[in-house]
Amino acid sequence: MHLTEEQVRHYDEYGYIVLPSLFSPEEIELLRREADVLATDKRGHPDANTYEKNGRIRAAWAMEIDSAAYDAACRDPRVLGPVMQLLGSDVYLLQSRLNFKVAFEGDLFQWHQDYASWEQDGVPDGDHRKTLSVLIMLDDTDEHNGPLRFVPGSHLEGVIRPEYDTETTSYALHVVSDDVVGRLALDKGVFSTTGPAGTAAIFAGNLVHGSSKNRSPHGRRNAYFAFNRLDNTPTITKSRRKTANDYIANYNPVRLEPLEAPVLPEMAQKVVG
Repeated sequence: MHLTEEQVRHYDEYGYIVLPSLFSPEEIELLRREADVLATDKRGHPDANTYEKNGRIRAAWAMEIDSAAYDAACRDPRVLGPVMQLLGSDVYLLQSRLNFKVAFEGDLFQWHQDYASWEQDGVPDGDHRKTLSVLIMLDDTDEHNGPLRFVPGSHLEGVIRPEYDTETTSYALHVVSDDVVGRLALDKGVFSTTGPAGTAAIFAGNLVHGSSKNRSPHGRRNAYFAFNRLDNTPTITKSRRKTANDYIANYNPVRLEPLEAPVLPEMAQKVVG
């Protein structure tokens, strides 16, 4: 898959691109089934999961180490092609996770920049042409079940010195203050990444983003793959985050090669039918 000049320009200016219907319903059903397993201690690395204060699953980290489907997804040419176009050919998987917002109970994710945490992992530079994330919606997402929201163009602010929030949710996070978010949103607005399951989005490591609680009857799961350039690998071998687990960053970077063609359709056919 190749991005158009307009899509590249939009990414440079606004810090994100939305890619509708990137994955088929059958592929998404396969990834959902895998997510159901990854959310439990039946996965190979149950210590890679984190939980809400109420005990509900919040995130499953490094899902590709326990799931062939997610390993294929991160190397799918529909994903890795645009990533390599934006970052260059020498990229690796910095981080991956499944974020869960359980119906009625899913907690918020405070406004933040991903690079504020990746900096603690030792990544030298958060420039939007060096590190980014790809989001894949596993469920239909609307304004009611906690969509991810971007402040367009906020990545051009560079690194915004964060506040370390250990109280708001079960997961400590380097957050952008409400005052700064208010100023940026007043100037730039807010964009909600809503759409049917199978929608994807690419967004910059310094883009300010967050999401509200899910109080709807519909759960919302997002898969995230964060990519980094090999000339921007961490300068340390263990994260400085106070609450980091062993799966929060990849300290054994290996250059990713895109698959010649998507394999998820064939995998889905065998499992989903």
